[in-house]
Amino acid sequence: MQILYGKVISGKGEGKYFMSLKPYRERFKNLLGYYPYEGTLNIKLSEYVPVDMSRCLEIEGFEYNGKRYYGVKVLPAWICKDEFAVKGALIFPEKSSHPEDVVEVISSVNLRQYLSLKNGDVVKIIVE
Repeated sequence: MQILYGKVISGKGEGKYFMSLKPYRERFKNLLGYYPYEGTLNIKLSEYVPVDMSRCLEIEGFEYNGKRYYGVKVLPAWICKDEFAVKGALIFPEKSSHPEDVVEVISSVNLRQYLSLKNGDVVKIIVE
């Protein structure tokens, strides 16, 4: 088990697009057992800690509507704020513009809404 801490930050809105694509949605459902909410939560880690990528599940790249989409490494985790915890996953897209101390998180629910998160709030991520 690994525990990470970080602050909620705004993203570029790209996660919403990718999480709404049917091929990604189906692959996440097959891998995690749920359809992800159509968006990601971006967390700037308090301290960069390398994650054991050998434990990641993987979604391979694919072609859809004539366009190439890249693979994604997926690491199941719990996202926690105060006494609340939600099952989710860290995702590591093969192609990303985020610095290494920013991670993207998905879940079956809108994490901002469900955990009442706003930018600057500290969350704990427990990697299974």
